[in-house]
Amino acid sequence: MKTAKRASSADFVLRPMTRDDLSQVMRIERASFDHPWPRSSFEQELVTPISRSLVACRREDRARVVGYVVRWHVADEIHLLNLATAPSTRGRGLGRRLLRWLLSEARRRRVSVVLLEVAEANATARALYESAGFTIVRKRRDYYGPREHALVAQWVPT
Repeated sequence: MKTAKRASSADFVLRPMTRDDLSQVMRIERASFDHPWPRSSFEQELVTPISRSLVACRREDRARVVGYVVRWHVADEIHLLNLATAPSTRGRGLGRRLLRWLLSEARRRRVSVVLLEVAEANATARALYESAGFTIVRKRRDYYGPREHALVAQWVPT
């Protein structure tokens, strides 16, 4: 019996996010977060000069969005605002690839720190960030709502 080949992160390409991608991005956003961003937030990021938004697509179908990353570059800092992958692609290294892209960009741009907030209850995301060298520096109580705290994490290039 043949087994289906699971896609790896090498099967994906990154490209700039466009307005045409937002319907797919919103499906992933809603499937990924208890408090998803509204479409207007993504629209604003597309026109904000300090923002850069990328989507991940399957190499053979660059119109199908399966993940994304949104970040700000301000002075000598990068702030990771949003990172998510489609439920069908999770566990295949795509989230890690998006994060590696961000950290590579930070090194190229010689930033002093990369910052993010992650839901305290999101063990999967916390494990990803911690495995990449992020450290928790403080807690933001009730950030996502009552008793839904965020952890602020930082990564410093070496």
